[in-house]
Amino acid sequence: MKEIYIILFSVLLGAVGQIAFKYGATHIPETGSLTEKIIAAWPIIGGLFLYGLSTLFWIYALRTVELSYAYPLISLGYVLVFAASYFLFQESISPLRLGGLVLIISGIVLVAKS
Repeated sequence: MKEIYIILFSVLLGAVGQIAFKYGATHIPETGSLTEKIIAAWPIIGGLFLYGLSTLFWIYALRTVELSYAYPLISLGYVLVFAASYFLFQESISPLRLGGLVLIISGIVLVAKS
């Protein structure tokens, strides 16, 4: 059971990393020196750090969890990023995207119950 929490934490870190990438990508100035652009890119650097940390937790969890069970749980990251895209970046959500999200969640539930 502990491994499931580690997987979920890994997925959360990966999703937050993606959100940091998006935030960083939209806040890099068009003009300025390379130093200014690197400083402005701190969310991207933070996202890379979170991705690395996520990978370490993922590897730790895979020591005892079947990959065929664990890997589909990564799809939870899609759900988290989907919600963040809407609430943090005010991205539009079409009915087709929402339907896809429902299918992803259904798949996660089926795998989790197996």
